[in-house]
Amino acid sequence: MKTMTVDDGLFTALEAAAHRSGRPVQEVVNEAIGSWLADTARDEADHAAIESARAEAIEQGGVEFEASFDSLPGNPD
Repeated sequence: MKTMTVDDGLFTALEAAAHRSGRPVQEVVNEAIGSWLADTARDEADHAAIESARAEAIEQGGVEFEASFDSLPGNPD
């Protein structure tokens, strides 16, 4: 078990939410941290998949979506 400092206002809101749900603060905090870590891992995996697809498309002669607008007739840029 580790100790950490939490902003007083945030902790007050946390205590109130935990009380309303009938759960201990520690349980709510552990669940929230676990959920955040899972979301972060999912975001990193999604980012890696996007970058991989982008690199593959470029290898096959594709161009970035925004860059395709540069070649349109009448483009002021």
